[in-house]
Amino acid sequence: MKKVILSFLVILIFSGFVFAGDYDLPNVDSRYIGTYIPVEADNQINKTKLLYEAIQSGHNMHHDVLFLGKNKCYSDKGFHDGYAITKEEFKDFRFVTNSNGVFCIDDKGNSYKKISNTLNERGYGYSEYTNYVLNVIFDFAKDMKNIQIQGDKIIIDGIEYSVNLDTVFFERKNVALWLNSEKYSYALVKNGVNGELHGCKRAEEEMFWLVDEKVVKEFPLMFVKAGDDFPSYWNLPKNQLRYLRNLIYARHGYVFKSQDLKELFENFSWYKANPKFTEEAFDWQEKQYIEQLLKREKEGN
Repeated sequence: MKKVILSFLVILIFSGFVFAGDYDLPNVDSRYIGTYIPVEADNQINKTKLLYEAIQSGHNMHHDVLFLGKNKCYSDKGFHDGYAITKEEFKDFRFVTNSNGVFCIDDKGNSYKKISNTLNERGYGYSEYTNYVLNVIFDFAKDMKNIQIQGDKIIIDGIEYSVNLDTVFFERKNVALWLNSEKYSYALVKNGVNGELHGCKRAEEEMFWLVDEKVVKEFPLMFVKAGDDFPSYWNLPKNQLRYLRNLIYARHGYVFKSQDLKELFENFSWYKANPKFTEEAFDWQEKQYIEQLLKREKEGN
C-alpha cells in the first residue's frame, strides 16, 4: 500500500513539473517585457472613464490584462484570478512596434497596448497598471490641487486611497473606480461630468458590494476630458450645465463672485484670475457655446 501511495505521489510530482514546464516561455525579447492592456478596453476607458464596464465589455473575448516577463506571461480575468499563458498559446502571439507604441496580438487576434516596461518580482505589473488607469480616469482632475496621484495610490483632500481592480464582487454600473482608504471602501461614481464618492453596502446574503445611494463627496467637472474645448452637455443636469458654462469664463480668468464657483475653479492649478477680464476675450465659438448652455439651462426650469 505504501509503495502504491509513493508511486502515486511521484507521478503527481512529476506531472506537476511537466505541467509547470508548459508555461515556461522561450526567452522573450526585452523590448516586449511589460504590462499590456486590451486596445478595445483602453479606448473605452479613455472615452467613458468607467474601468470595470470597459473590462467586462470584452471579458469573454480577450484577456483583461497581460503581464509579460522574460519566461512567463500572466493573465488575469477581472483582476481576480491569475494564471499563466501556455507555451503552446504563446507561440502564436505576435508583436508590432510603430509610432503609437508596442502592441501584442494574441493567438485569437486580440490586440493589446503596452503601457509599462516593468514588472514586480513575481512577474506582475499591478502597480503600473493602476497608475496608468488613475492617470486616464483622473485626466482633467489631475489639475485639481486637492487630488494627487502617487504611483498606484491617489490622495484626495489629504486622504490616501488604494484602487481595487477586482471586478468580480463589486457593482460596476457607472463606477469609475472602487477605492479603499485605511478604514472604508468607496465607489467613485461618474454622474455626467461630475464625480461622486459613495460609500458601499453589502448585498443581503451575498459576497457582493453595492454602491450606497448617499453621496459622501462631490467633485464637479472631474470627468471633463483634458483639452476638450467644448465638452458635450447633452443629458446633463442643470447644475452641471452651469459648471460647464463657467468653465469657459474660468479659462479666461474671470473673477467669480459666487462662492461655490470661486472654490471650484481656484482649486484648478491652471486657473489664473484676471481682474481685467471682459467678454470681448471670447471667440465666436465660445460665445455660441455659452449661448447654447444658457438656453438649455432655461429649458430645464
